[in-house]
Amino acid sequence: MLPDISPFLHLRRFVSIAHHVPGRIRLRLDMAALAHLPKVDPAPFVDLVRRIRGVIATRVNAAALCVVVDYDARLIPPADWQHLLAGTPEEVERILTAHAA
Repeated sequence: MLPDISPFLHLRRFVSIAHHVPGRIRLRLDMAALAHLPKVDPAPFVDLVRRIRGVIATRVNAAALCVVVDYDARLIPPADWQHLLAGTPEEVERILTAHAA
């Protein structure tokens, strides 16, 4: 069963892909988010990413406002990352359910 994905859905509008090669993706939080959010807490976002089967490691760089995710590209198709960040809530839930650890 998936945890509540609403914190992920709320924060992802401020997240973009800074760099991506199959097996490693760097997600960056937009600086503009700081002006819109009283407190930026990436923990719910990162916790959900860590639950995805195939995620090997995550590293948060708070100073650079980014998260690096190492993953097994055989288990998580690289295209799924774009869908997680821009897809409908139903699509996000479908992908997360398919990759639930």
